[in-house]
Amino acid sequence: MHILAIRLSSMGDVALTVPVLRGVLAANPGLQITMVSAAHLEPFFFDIERLEFYGVRLELYPGLSGMRQLYKKLQAAGPWDTVLDLHSVLRTWALDGFFRLAGVPVYRIDKGRKEKRALVRSKNRQLKPLKHTTQRYLEVFEAAGLSGKVAGGDIIKANPRATASLERFLEKNGLRKEGRWIGIAPFALHREKTWPLSKITTLIEALSKEENCRIFLLGGKDDAPRLQHIAALYESCHNMAGVFSLDEEIALVHKLDAVVAMDSFNMHLAALCNRKVVSIWGATHPYAGFGPLNGNERFIVQVPPGELSCRPCSIFGDKPCGRGDLACLERIDPVEVLHKL
Repeated sequence: MHILAIRLSSMGDVALTVPVLRGVLAANPGLQITMVSAAHLEPFFFDIERLEFYGVRLELYPGLSGMRQLYKKLQAAGPWDTVLDLHSVLRTWALDGFFRLAGVPVYRIDKGRKEKRALVRSKNRQLKPLKHTTQRYLEVFEAAGLSGKVAGGDIIKANPRATASLERFLEKNGLRKEGRWIGIAPFALHREKTWPLSKITTLIEALSKEENCRIFLLGGKDDAPRLQHIAALYESCHNMAGVFSLDEEIALVHKLDAVVAMDSFNMHLAALCNRKVVSIWGATHPYAGFGPLNGNERFIVQVPPGELSCRPCSIFGDKPCGRGDLACLERIDPVEVLHKL
């Protein structure tokens, strides 16, 4: 059986397909999966047997006509027994329609949008754990008759070529793996999910006093200037923002003993590389189904909603703070984060 699975974005959500793909492939020896996603995310899918990655540059396929063009390319790469839509947005709905018109069965994720709205509404909020995103992915496979489970452990593998490149960088910069290596990823896509940098700096200062402890700051190229300013203050702190390709960053994360991250891609990446992750939550809440895997729910740091009745106010953290003071983040003490570490 050969199926086409589609999840185009975002980075964290695409990463969360990997434990499901591994689990389903392990349970179905005759299954072949082609995974369609953004081209730059291919490193997530390294070393998965019977999985082929089909990378897409979405900017080349604008609008309905673009999706029609992409459909023709995907159809030519088949034939497909089934199409699984793990995204369920306007783009993929268009693809779904084209495949159905061609007689290919399509199964689509139920994102639980109504439940999620109830989780964050200001009145009569229903604060209860919802299905994890990986479980929702798994249910799409099950609807297509494919059993499996969400795999655990080291899910996103380090590419040996990228690992060798990382080793050369570390050697050149005099960084030998001794003692504890702690990664800190201070940023998230939205301000309402980002712990203040002043508190990050306090945490780094405390860690810098620990014996045999190195701190590695993680982030994108745009984050580098701000993080370089912090790294310059502490001899044991190193700014890695914007330094590595994605596969090299995966290799680096595998060398870390623990990672401090926001509700962000870096949280998911570290957890799926089987690292310990202390995650800091502000406007969002793990109940929405995006919590860290591999047992890292034990290390979540957040202000309990009972102490701050406006939490959670957003599923994705993209709504401005109604209070205007970001109390959900300001009230998190660096001492509590250090204790979790």
